[in-house]
Amino acid sequence: MPASRSRWSPYRVPAFAAALLLLLGVGIASVWGASTLRSSNAWIGHTYEVINRIEVAERALRSTEANARAYRLTGHPEFRSQYLIAIHQVEVAHEALGAAIRDNPPQDARAKRMHASAQVHLAELRRLFDLQELQGAEAARQATDSGLTLQQWNEFEAAASEMRREELSLLAERKARSDRYATLLISIVVLGMLLSGALMVTLMASVTRENKRTRRLELEARGAAHEMALSMAQVDQLSKQRHELARYSGLLQSCQTLEEIVQLSIATIRRLLPGASGRFYLIRASQNFHDSVASFGEGLISSTDSLLPADCWALRRGQAHVVSGGEDLQLTCAHLDAGTPPHGVTALCLPLTAQGTSIGLLHVSAATHAMDHGSALDELIGQLAEQLGLAIANLQLRETLRTQSLRDPLTGLFNRRYLEESFVRELQRCDRRGLPLSVLMLDVDHFKRFNDTYGHAAGDALLGQIGRQIQAGVRAEDIACRYGGEEFTVVLPELDAPGALVRAEQIRRAVELATVQHLGQQLGPVTMSIGIATFPVDGLTPELLLQLADATLYRAKAEGRNRVLHASYED
Repeated sequence: MPASRSRWSPYRVPAFAAALLLLLGVGIASVWGASTLRSSNAWIGHTYEVINRIEVAERALRSTEANARAYRLTGHPEFRSQYLIAIHQVEVAHEALGAAIRDNPPQDARAKRMHASAQVHLAELRRLFDLQELQGAEAARQATDSGLTLQQWNEFEAAASEMRREELSLLAERKARSDRYATLLISIVVLGMLLSGALMVTLMASVTRENKRTRRLELEARGAAHEMALSMAQVDQLSKQRHELARYSGLLQSCQTLEEIVQLSIATIRRLLPGASGRFYLIRASQNFHDSVASFGEGLISSTDSLLPADCWALRRGQAHVVSGGEDLQLTCAHLDAGTPPHGVTALCLPLTAQGTSIGLLHVSAATHAMDHGSALDELIGQLAEQLGLAIANLQLRETLRTQSLRDPLTGLFNRRYLEESFVRELQRCDRRGLPLSVLMLDVDHFKRFNDTYGHAAGDALLGQIGRQIQAGVRAEDIACRYGGEEFTVVLPELDAPGALVRAEQIRRAVELATVQHLGQQLGPVTMSIGIATFPVDGLTPELLLQLADATLYRAKAEGRNRVLHASYED
């Protein structure tokens, strides 16, 4: 007697079509999400470019003011030439900034206000310059209105700060929008997969019910029930593992150091794969070697402390590579000991990548029976490796951005912004404790002539070496900064005038004795002029101390260069 058809039979084809449509919808949503995220990232990059152009415009105006001041103080024709060049650089910087924000009317208005403030400030500098050309440097210095200059500069800084705040606000909005798109995409994909899976399960259940009419199918159904019980146990185990992976993902976002990331990953792998062992490798900056940064377990399979990309099939192929002991015709990685893995042990190599770039390798070895749950566990470990790679890349990026925000990339010293933030704090601390504080203003002698002779690349090499010489000549609590161009500033907390003179002379002597190696050529030596001012004798505010140290620096240059002068000492 033929089996009667299930009442759900007429709905099978529509259900199957619905599942296909859901999967198609998930695919379309994925393509849309990728396109949207790409566009969002492009706008984020544009915001960073605008912020950089604002910084360039500020530096150009600072350079113009510094050269104009130096020319008024010394009358040296070199500073006159540099001042005239810097004026043109201000216009170029503002033109580039205007081109970058032309699509944003409010920002364009702020840029014009910023440009107008710069023009007013340049006009004041031009007036003093013309006065000096006609009546001499003394007349220009007497005509200098520091209050007006400061007011003009504050107006320019206010406009620049408003633009920077607006760009940072846009950056936050664009990042938030990118996060919303990512969340929406994940929701659509998960919902689509769940619905299509539910339809597929319904179809399978309908077919199973129809095949229970005969005794043979009844016996098979009993066997299937037994297998179902085993499957449920596996599903339960897989659910626990996925919960563990979700917990790992949440904790990973809070890790702040590489050590925390590695320790969290080791603990998670051990919970997913009890008895597992392995190593974490990170690629060197040279991109030639992968060095071991941590290992765990009892070493079921021995792996080298360092390896070349060619030593691992996972790094060659850019995807996971599995080798099980006892199976023939397998490609074993060269970083594993010969003859491994042994029978009953499986080796798994997973490349750690972020944005398509390799940053390391995760090697895991475990008993083969522990990884016999099919590809699900391999997939979980693979997802862990993906999240681990992204977390390490984000950590490296955060560290790079933090360093860039505080350090000058050419010399490795702190930048001017860090100086402005830290100088006030150190001065207040010394004032409260009744301690002195000295400020050094350092400038490379004849740096323009060095650049003209050897080229800008050699000039950059020279500034990098001088930065290292200054860093080596100060204490850990001192603040060594690149003030701008070839000018440096060192804040020496708790150091009086005699001590500052000794420290400055040590730095001057070290620079004088050093030479620069560039493109196989030995350049130099060069010299430095240094001006010093000490709190509280020479001034009570950071601005006054910097101005006095700067004026003393130019006095040192006027008296012959390659010397150290203190504002309170007359040679």
